[in-house]
Amino acid sequence: MDNEALRLIARLKVAAARVGHPIDVVRFAADRSYARASMQQFAAASDEDGALLVLQLMDKLGMTAPLPPPRPAPEPAAETATAGSKNDTDARYLGRLR
Repeated sequence: MDNEALRLIARLKVAAARVGHPIDVVRFAADRSYARASMQQFAAASDEDGALLVLQLMDKLGMTAPLPPPRPAPEPAAETATAGSKNDTDARYLGRLR
């Protein structure tokens, strides 16, 4: 863990103690399931700043799943391409045949 992650854990410990949810920082650092459960309980009991702190810490510890890349838009069906070529043919022959 880097210094920023440790600072965020310390901020979480102090903020959680204020809302009546003590956190064991040694166990928090060693046990990811305890850390996740502690952060979820704190986020449920805290305000916007507390939830933001939890999200920052989860991101810093790699506990957030990356979003999947967006799917490309489906291409037009083959019927549209066939119909377009028929219209092109009709547009070329405007006059009557001799």
